[in-house]
Amino acid sequence: MSDAKSNKMTKWIGFIILTLAAGLIYRVPYLKTVFYDNMVSDFGLTNTQIGLLMTVYSLTKTILYIPGGILADKFDNRKMLLGSTGLLAILTFWYATSPGFAVLRVIYFFLAISNVLFWVSFVKAVRLFGSEDEQGSVFGYSEGIRAVAGLIINFAALGILGIYISSTCPLRYVLIFYVIMGVFMFFLLPHDDKKENVATSFKDYINVLKVPSVWLVAILVLCAYSVQVAAEYTTTYLTTIFGMSAVVAGIVATIRSYGIGIFSAPIIGKISDKVGSYTKTLIGLFVIEIIFGIALIAIPGKPNFLILAIVVVLALATVYYAVRGVYYATMGEAGVPVAMTGTATGIISVIGYLPDSYENTILGNFLDKYAAGGFNYVFGTIVIFALLGIGVCFIIRFVGKRNKAQTEK
Repeated sequence: MSDAKSNKMTKWIGFIILTLAAGLIYRVPYLKTVFYDNMVSDFGLTNTQIGLLMTVYSLTKTILYIPGGILADKFDNRKMLLGSTGLLAILTFWYATSPGFAVLRVIYFFLAISNVLFWVSFVKAVRLFGSEDEQGSVFGYSEGIRAVAGLIINFAALGILGIYISSTCPLRYVLIFYVIMGVFMFFLLPHDDKKENVATSFKDYINVLKVPSVWLVAILVLCAYSVQVAAEYTTTYLTTIFGMSAVVAGIVATIRSYGIGIFSAPIIGKISDKVGSYTKTLIGLFVIEIIFGIALIAIPGKPNFLILAIVVVLALATVYYAVRGVYYATMGEAGVPVAMTGTATGIISVIGYLPDSYENTILGNFLDKYAAGGFNYVFGTIVIFALLGIGVCFIIRFVGKRNKAQTEK
């Protein structure tokens, strides 16, 4: 094998390992999504206490995204990834000792630090992996591999829980499994000491805040993520409106949450590279989301239409996973400097993932207030934010073309 092919293979292996680590990094802080009841029984937590742990985690992340992004640009990216992965393994082991609620709050605080440092460094690493003409492919592949990792790790953890279900604290063994995975990821992540270019001037960081394209990409991510949050109500939509059983709904939800992204993000990412414009691809995807959002509102709530509803739900998931595989790729088109990707990612993350803090409350209120009719408002939200996303894409295209014209003068 030639040196060029060997280096390319080594590079791709490193990319896959990095992305698998990204699939692991959120399993521990979001333990409640799969093991909620076990958190209550094994650790003696109340529903309120679990909510408070997530509040500590979410608020800490929000505060640290921008400082974490600055650190990702200031220091070697590899050391940031290794440090955050090592910290995750230590915190997970501490978690497995079954500490009390007061200690768990401390653990969730540091889990937020670990996750923020990993995420901003991960996005920068993915962007650096490919050229500006390959951003759709690399971000699409990263989403697909993360989906595979999430699927495998979740099923493996559920299998371990089943083996130790009769023990005093079965969730402890799941956490030990996560510790082992974290240690493996730490040693498997690329340890190359080669330095990448890092920003050194504090003025450079301040200047990132003045770059309009950073804020535009942040708003674009917010629009896309708002659609995803609303789309996650399709599980209860299928059970409430069509009477689908909880078991079948769980299967559909698993396919929607993990299976779809394995294929859609990489495929659309590759296509977007061929199109030559990530915003143009996103405009097309947002239009399809609008069509599916309107379809969910229009489908009659009768058992005869259940199959059609499932098809639309999974088709919508296919599209919003595709959007996830492309929206960070717009940084290059928008003119975000590569050297400041970490700082930009921090800003984008603070704004882009804000819907987590308010949208569920608003949509839940619609469902409480209007019952079945509330789903019209939920799916109307999909239509509204997809329309806004289209508008932001056009603005990014305009700004990108203007910047390019000025550079070529």
